[in-house]
Amino acid sequence: MRVVPGLLAASLGLALAACQPPSSPAAGGDAAAPATPQPSAASGGGSQTTYQCGDLSVRATFNGEDAATVVIGDRTLAMTSERAASGAKYADRQGNSFWTQGSDDGLLSLKGEPDRECHAVQATEGDGSAGVAAFRATGNEPGWMAVVDGDTPGLQVEVDYGERRFDVAAPTAGADGWSGKAADGTDVKLSFQRTTCQDDMSGEAFEAKAMLTVGTRQYHGCGNFGAK
Repeated sequence: MRVVPGLLAASLGLALAACQPPSSPAAGGDAAAPATPQPSAASGGGSQTTYQCGDLSVRATFNGEDAATVVIGDRTLAMTSERAASGAKYADRQGNSFWTQGSDDGLLSLKGEPDRECHAVQATEGDGSAGVAAFRATGNEPGWMAVVDGDTPGLQVEVDYGERRFDVAAPTAGADGWSGKAADGTDVKLSFQRTTCQDDMSGEAFEAKAMLTVGTRQYHGCGNFGAK
């Protein structure tokens, strides 16, 4: 009896296949499985913006959309998000709130104090204060100048065309100005009135009228908030 060549070839092929060891999974088989996503390193940090809110320099750190830390001088306010018609609003249990309107503007509400409009301060190269003062005032005849630092309030005064200088390391901030004692014990007070002021020599327009009192001497002039 003749064996059909095609059947013989098929039988031999099956026999050889049965003798082969089972194939192992491809080395890259496990790599095809989706990896567990890892949290982004950036998700753990908050974005920080410095604002000038009237007479106050405010540093706000936003931790996502749920919380914000607001630093005003030596005060640190931990706030959580609240529902708002627009923008993002944060508040604490003491009645303080900070409400951002867009990326550059905001409203600071401190319990027992009038609301303050806020504007973002663009940082420049240099130290953390970005070279911005909370308030800067000048006057003429005799020439004088007063500066209140932004991040760490410190009142610096020059009067009588720069002949005398007074520094108040930690002035007391009030609703309309700052006051304290210089190193030599001289009483120094810088106050402002939020009304348009025009320099009597240059004609330049300023945001506020300013009055400086050094000891018993008074000086009058104009000033701006958040001045360079």
